[in-house]
Amino acid sequence: MFNWFNKKKKDEDENRYKYDPTNVRLNQLRIGSFIDYDFRTWQVTASYEYDWGNDHFADEFQIQEGKDTFFLYVEEDGDLYCTLNRSIKIHDLPEDVLDTALQKGTPPMRIQFEGETYYRQAENIGYQRANGQTEWTELVSWAYATKDEKKLMTIEQWGEEEFTASVGVEVNEYEFSNIIMP
Repeated sequence: MFNWFNKKKKDEDENRYKYDPTNVRLNQLRIGSFIDYDFRTWQVTASYEYDWGNDHFADEFQIQEGKDTFFLYVEEDGDLYCTLNRSIKIHDLPEDVLDTALQKGTPPMRIQFEGETYYRQAENIGYQRANGQTEWTELVSWAYATKDEKKLMTIEQWGEEEFTASVGVEVNEYEFSNIIMP
């Protein structure tokens, strides 16, 4: 009786991966895609989907070139909003960050890292799943930025005591070129 819900979701998932090969956008990347950025060719080695609620979705692509690994986060709201991030060890942040997060349920409003001061801008609760997976994992994400908003930081909590962190910058879609799809 309720099979049409499953069909609608299946159709949406299938349409999500269709693209015009002459006009590929960053949010259409797939595992195995190649893309040029900053005079280097990167390969997409993993992809993730985020559900932030209220029909707000985003994609994240792990890209690698040699020993370097970054995460390209892409949200579509008409235009594409993109950030390029690198993972950092949560224990590389000042000690009070993790302690405050565990004791108060939220990290501090201001964090010093690598000579920069990051200020908390947003807290989001959502779900993430790896490409091809059906199960979603709940997370809480805190977004930080420097005063000039040129540098970004994200702290994510997965479960009771698992935290991840990354730093990065906002990038424009036009900075990427030569997308080769698998």
